Amino acid sequence: MSVALLVATTVLMLDTTPAFSQKSGSSSKSNRNNAANVTILDQQAEQAHKAFLETSADLAREYEDLGELEKAKGILEQMLKLAPDLKQVKDKIDSLEEARIAGNEAILEVDASQSWMPANVAVVKGNTIRFESNGEFRMLVNQTVGPDGVASKDVKTDLATGVPLGALMGLIVDAKGKSSDPFSIGKTGEMKAPQDGQLFVRVNVPPQSKCIGKIKLRITGDIVVPKSETSSRR
Repeated sequence: MSVALLVATTVLMLDTTPAFSQKSGSSSKSNRNNAANVTILDQQAEQAHKAFLETSADLAREYEDLGELEKAKGILEQMLKLAPDLKQVKDKIDSLEEARIAGNEAILEVDASQSWMPANVAVVKGNTIRFESNGEFRMLVNQTVGPDGVASKDVKTDLATGVPLGALMGLIVDAKGKSSDPFSIGKTGEMKAPQDGQLFVRVNVPPQSKCIGKIKLRITGDIVVPKSETSSRR
């Protein structure tokens, strides 16, 4: 190899070395910048997360103060989607649901001498109905009974099967007039509505009996009560 060629090759190598070094340094700097930007975005995301939760909590409280429990509950449920481990939010949702159910209320007196009477309460299949009752009545039975016992063929008038004698009971009649099986209400109880419809109540006594007295019944839950009745109790 000639001296001139050797010198030229050496110069070329010396000229290219800084270029590789410069490119490597630029890449490293870019990576550092990206990492810094990601950190900043993470901080901003955390701040936005916190701000959303705080704003949502304030809105839920304001809706609750206005009596809009369903809207308050809806906002809290949105919060849970973002932060599912917030126990306080879960507890508050349960509390609002309980308050909502308790706020739906119907109170009536059941005359033991009467047949099925409307409770003026509409229900939806699968929804919760709660009952509380107190009082007593006198039942006088003067009826001839054979070996088969008291008839229980007609749910409208006869003694209902599966319900204790003298117990307060109910049934639900749908829009077509079809009724559910009678169910025992008793002193306290909770149940899921077996079908859509209107609630009717009476005491379970033989058709020839004479009854004197009244039972006070309170109904709460996922029920629909006429607004006029709800307003008059508040």
